[in-house]
Amino acid sequence: MSTNQDEPNTAADVNAAEDATSPEHVAAAPDMGTDLPNAGEPSAKKILIGSQRDEADPKLGTPQPIRGASLEAGNLGAAIQGVANPSAASESGAGVAPTTMEAAVESAVDAELEAALEGLQMDSLLDQQQPAGDLETDEKVRALVTRIHNDNVFFSLKGRYEGIASMRQFKTPPEEGAMLDVVVNGLKEDEGLYEVTIPGSSVSVADWSDLVEGATIEARVTGSNTGGLELSVNSIRAFMPASQIDVVRVENFGDYVNKKVQCIVTEVNEGRKRLVLSRRAILERENQEKKKELLSTLAVGQTLDGIVTKLMDFGAFVDIGGAEGLVHVSKMSWDRVTHPSDVLKAGQQVKVKVEKINAGDGKISLSYRDTLENPWTSIDQKYPMGAVVDGTVSRLAQFGAFVKLEPGVEGLVHISELAHHRVMAVKNVVKQGDGVQVKVLSVDPQAQKIGLSLKATQAKPEKAGTKKDAAEVDAPIREAAVKKRDEPLKGGRDKGSGGEQFGLNW
Repeated sequence: MSTNQDEPNTAADVNAAEDATSPEHVAAAPDMGTDLPNAGEPSAKKILIGSQRDEADPKLGTPQPIRGASLEAGNLGAAIQGVANPSAASESGAGVAPTTMEAAVESAVDAELEAALEGLQMDSLLDQQQPAGDLETDEKVRALVTRIHNDNVFFSLKGRYEGIASMRQFKTPPEEGAMLDVVVNGLKEDEGLYEVTIPGSSVSVADWSDLVEGATIEARVTGSNTGGLELSVNSIRAFMPASQIDVVRVENFGDYVNKKVQCIVTEVNEGRKRLVLSRRAILERENQEKKKELLSTLAVGQTLDGIVTKLMDFGAFVDIGGAEGLVHVSKMSWDRVTHPSDVLKAGQQVKVKVEKINAGDGKISLSYRDTLENPWTSIDQKYPMGAVVDGTVSRLAQFGAFVKLEPGVEGLVHISELAHHRVMAVKNVVKQGDGVQVKVLSVDPQAQKIGLSLKATQAKPEKAGTKKDAAEVDAPIREAAVKKRDEPLKGGRDKGSGGEQFGLNW
């Protein structure tokens, strides 16, 4: 037995401790606000258990002792049962000294915890509770919108971290539960939240120290000049060249005055007070992102709505919602097109069909004529063989003349079908723009060819009596290059060569 005097080691001490828990002692315990007895008084020799607690509820009854046999590991239920049924606990036969219910429960919980942790490695427990690594500044992460409160949007970042962003960064308010890409700006230590921004949103500028090349800011257009726009960024003057206002040429700078625009800082020089901005870089970046999304869903054969953005000699560029495609001049109409402006105009809304997608460079080929009715459909019913139709000579060739029957449909009059007589040159019979009446000789819908005849619509001339009169000439006789002479030619072989005078015999 231990001889330590600080530990109660007699039955009398244990009984005294048990008696201290009785309702009588609890009721007689001094109030928390009263002065405690002096250290020299006899009542201070023993501390009454429960003297520092609130008065016990009389309904609970007097706490009963619990046998030590119920405190073995794994017998927490038996220990509690001993409190509820003291007679059952007494019948267990254990003869150890009783203790209070609180001490019994604590001892039983410790035993259960030790049994649960038995055999587990401490390193593995630490690894399980190790939080995710700290987020780095300018790191782009995928975040979940957890809640929205006033002007703040809260995000759940990776691990146990939370982020916050201003509602002013969003063009349209986000919805709770949406997944968004955010950029980490830094940790707000006083709030324990990471400050995040939406990619492409502007940052607040207080002074020159907040301005760095490549940053996205918001500026207000204060005026314009011949070279571009004048802007203000929180009382800091800035300039935007005309080529950096938009992806297309801007004719009227006044349309931007007194408007707020998002732009990227391209040049910062605090010493020279020089700040150059670009709005075009923002638009190009947005177009690239939209183009990637569009290319992932685009397929050959799709018909899309678009807007004509620019006309060139070789075709027209059409914006199909995030990306631009080219409509070649040969794909603008079923009819022959001289210039794209003959069919389309800038700003016109059109329907186009996707013809080709180049995954390497992202170029998109479009067709406008494929959205129109094909005039060669049922062409053999419109122009049956033997029918006589009206047309216009559209162009001439050495082998014949092309006659336009309707937009997109041309037929060929071969040179042998121009007249009943032999034709030396096509232009001697017809000219471009002439209105003619022709007869359909053949129709090939697959090859999109129609054979026509001009002489078949004309009466055949009567045969002449003599051969000379029957000579058919479709062109005037050209004048001889060397005029005919009636006088004899000069010279001859009867004259000397002129070498005799030199003693030569030719």
